[in-house]
Amino acid sequence: MRGWSMIVVAFTSVAAYGAASDGPNFLFPQVENYGGIVRIPDAAEPPRRGIKIVFDITADSKPEELNKGLESVARYLNLNAEAGFKPTDGTLALVLHGAATKVGLSDEAYAKHTAAAKNPNSDLIHELKAHGVEIFVCGQSLARNRFASAEVAREVFVAVSAMTVNANKQQDGYSYLSIH
Repeated sequence: MRGWSMIVVAFTSVAAYGAASDGPNFLFPQVENYGGIVRIPDAAEPPRRGIKIVFDITADSKPEELNKGLESVARYLNLNAEAGFKPTDGTLALVLHGAATKVGLSDEAYAKHTAAAKNPNSDLIHELKAHGVEIFVCGQSLARNRFASAEVAREVFVAVSAMTVNANKQQDGYSYLSIH
């Protein structure tokens, strides 16, 4: 059909790839302890060098739990590492907004605004930043959630809005991945 893209999704049992009966044996080749992957020999559509992605993260999480959107970015880095790539073989950015806005707060601010003792995402944010991921939080979402810009973690940039980050990155050739 003209103007339509075909999307193919393959569903395969994890057990088909040698996982133990109690679950898969996750690997963490790049980001230790986050974004575990399984090795899939001869898989279709393996990672490619030179990919540019902006992850649009709105996924909520319980105050004491790791945000699944950040975990997805770590998983992408691990998939690339398993394929033999370095973090510099691609360019990744993420933007937090909506229900995910709180993820970008410092430990102190997170504790002040939630029931958690500290931000459970802090270590992973630090790891992602260390691997070259640009991390933004939406300034509009900060205001709407009554979070001050001064409460944002030092590794996180405050953007005018998530919309501007997404539009600018796409203009710069980034693919857009939405994580709700």
